[in-house]
Amino acid sequence: GASEVISRLVLMKQAADLHSATTNQIVTHHVASTQFDSHVAKLRTTYQARRDHLLKALSREMPEGVSWTKPEGGMFIWLTLPEAMDGADLLAQSLQSERVAFVPGRAFFADGSNGNTIRLSFSCADEAAIDEGMKRLGRLIRAQA
Repeated sequence: GASEVISRLVLMKQAADLHSATTNQIVTHHVASTQFDSHVAKLRTTYQARRDHLLKALSREMPEGVSWTKPEGGMFIWLTLPEAMDGADLLAQSLQSERVAFVPGRAFFADGSNGNTIRLSFSCADEAAIDEGMKRLGRLIRAQA
């Protein structure tokens, strides 16, 4: 049962590292109990602002026929391109001409469908990068449509 599996995992963990250093445990506990919640709150505020900025940039820059999600969490926005457009082909063209990177959506579907989707990340981009990137991506999508 589950308890047998847990017992074996505990033994494997103990064999792998004997035990975590006491100093490391003390430091981790201190950070978790004094800074973790405030740091997570700061990250949430930062990522929410970036998400909102990307949503505005998409509304401004994307041509007719492109739609996107409005996520309540996470660090990605999914775009659905016009039906005939392929995200992998668009990425290859983008890297050559517009220098905007994204992840083609087909890789996320076991059956290889949804080739006309792409995933955009907003976690590492500031507002200026988001604005410039969406201007370039919108230009590329309009040229392909």
